[in-house]
Amino acid sequence: MTETDSNVYDVVVVGAGPVGENVADRTRAAGLSTAVVESELVGGECSYWACMPSKALLRPVIAQADARRLPGLSHSVQGPLDAAAVLARRNEFTGNWNDDGQVQWLNGIGADFHRGHGRLTGPRTVEVTGPDGARHVLTARHAVALCTGTRAMLPNLPGLAEVKPWTSREATSAQSVPGRLVVVGGGVVATEMATAYQALGSRVTLLVRGKGLLNRMEPFAGEMVAEALTEAGVDVRTGTSVESVTRENGTVVVVTDSGGRIEADEILFATGRAPRTDDLGLDTVGLTPGSWLEVDDSLRVTGSEWLYAVGDINHRALLTHQGKYQA
Repeated sequence: MTETDSNVYDVVVVGAGPVGENVADRTRAAGLSTAVVESELVGGECSYWACMPSKALLRPVIAQADARRLPGLSHSVQGPLDAAAVLARRNEFTGNWNDDGQVQWLNGIGADFHRGHGRLTGPRTVEVTGPDGARHVLTARHAVALCTGTRAMLPNLPGLAEVKPWTSREATSAQSVPGRLVVVGGGVVATEMATAYQALGSRVTLLVRGKGLLNRMEPFAGEMVAEALTEAGVDVRTGTSVESVTRENGTVVVVTDSGGRIEADEILFATGRAPRTDDLGLDTVGLTPGSWLEVDDSLRVTGSEWLYAVGDINHRALLTHQGKYQA
């Protein structure tokens, strides 16, 4: 590990999703030297596995549904979607999961980009482990901003790892459409992906533990979405929990709490999000790894003068545009 004057910055940003990018943009505009650390792709979840690919998948579905309601168009759009073309267009929207353009943007604002895993090692210090295993330490004169977002949360079911279930990442980046798909969950990700894959040709079964969909919204919203999904051909089952999941000769076998058995080619769990704070070195500054970070109204972590937690990891509003506003 090395530490030189070139590794000292006014601000060190860990995480280069939309939130981290916005933090870097504002600190550079204020004339502060800034380092940005990212272990995956610059642009983060939103650009590659969430907002952009999900809407790219949904746009043809919505456009077709709208056209089918219009006299003069309805008879022309009754056929199935061209799944290969929809997936290819989605690939374009994600830049084929290449972040060269966004790295160029970071360089253009004068931030220094460090690709690797960033981890606190003490006050105002971040150790970066690069793809080749080499490590170096960045020091912040003023602040470290943690902008690492969230990850999909999987239930504690025996043997689930061997099943290789989909999360939102696999669902938004899949390069083929499964013939049969089980979606577990009743929130936004579950309903969006059920909508998209049913329209792309999957036979979708949606398993919802609660009484309805979108339980954080007004009841009528979930009722309307459930009605539309059912009309589109999705098998919506509310009040249903998953007891076990196995993969037998390539086929996913789901057993529900009522004893029902469902077979599918893939299973998607859209059952919540957890903070990506488990390997950030929080213990080196007196915080609990894996926890949401409590902040004041300036986004400083409670009890700290230099550590900021911005975006999803402070659990104030798990939305990209709200995270960007916080930044």
